[in-house]
Amino acid sequence: MSPLPSLHSFRRKVTRATSLDEAGAALSAAYHTDVKMLPDAGRHLQMRLSTLATPNLALGDVELTSSIAFSPHVPWFVVCLPGSGQVGVNSTVVENRRCAVLAPGEQVKIEYLSPRCHVRTVMVERTALESELSSMLGRTVVRPLRFETDLGYDKGDPLDRSLQLLADEADQPGGLATYPTIAPRLGRLVISGLLTSVRHNYSEELLRPTNGHQPKAIRLAIEAIESYATDIVTVADIASAVGLSVRALDSGFERHVGIPPMKYLRQVRLARVHLDLLDSDPDATTATAVAHRWGFLHYGRFAAEYRRAYGCTPADTLRSVSGDSAASSRDRHGGFGERPGLST
Repeated sequence: MSPLPSLHSFRRKVTRATSLDEAGAALSAAYHTDVKMLPDAGRHLQMRLSTLATPNLALGDVELTSSIAFSPHVPWFVVCLPGSGQVGVNSTVVENRRCAVLAPGEQVKIEYLSPRCHVRTVMVERTALESELSSMLGRTVVRPLRFETDLGYDKGDPLDRSLQLLADEADQPGGLATYPTIAPRLGRLVISGLLTSVRHNYSEELLRPTNGHQPKAIRLAIEAIESYATDIVTVADIASAVGLSVRALDSGFERHVGIPPMKYLRQVRLARVHLDLLDSDPDATTATAVAHRWGFLHYGRFAAEYRRAYGCTPADTLRSVSGDSAASSRDRHGGFGERPGLST
């Protein structure tokens, strides 16, 4: 794994373009995907792209005259925040207090509808988002994170304030974002703000008091599953570890978690396989080997379950070079901060 990027990795980069080719190349580098540009008839194209990368996310600020951009996919989650003018992001118009979210792998059509548009973006890898979400929840994220696609956005909410803090510290000589040991924490603050401010399928759970609704024995059972996912063989192993009968454990999980303990264990294992596949070198291992490591011995059934959860095969995830893996990105590009990134 590459070391944290050096000081110069956190400086803002500004790129200007006056042609379709220049604009497409700059946007492609910043968003790690192939961007094609189409002009607005009779209008001279002008673009200003301000970018900033931290070790766990990338931020962007785009000012562009009316035009159209296409991309076959986005490699990371991308949140598009309003600046000025109207910007169409697939089926959503980003303006005023309306934002849009793109998921990894999604095809994109962005229409800069006003004579001059300004849009801000927050781009985060799935692994960084789900890792921070797990930390906030206090447990493994067992279902893929899915944001609502058409959302309201409020100035002064946690995402807006954390972005402003990061931008201020990045622009100050000697600001916090210039320190390799602190910049990742600023990045995590933005990710936490995003998970708090932008609605997704875990939002309601995040807003509940932490573990306040669960009996101690159930919390201990969840901790045991999280800590010893590969060692547990039967539900009796979990029940014995927390001093409950199997019947009481089953009843407690159904009431307070919503699923039986062994199903929760299987979901934890599936999520750990997913992270390992993203973190593994396809030349050094196989999807079958990773599945076996986490106790999935019948690969066909596992692969079908994995596809239902993540929308692709385990082998596709292992072979992915789209940037959806935090570790592979670091290994191939020498650290997030050393790649072209995005900034506010």
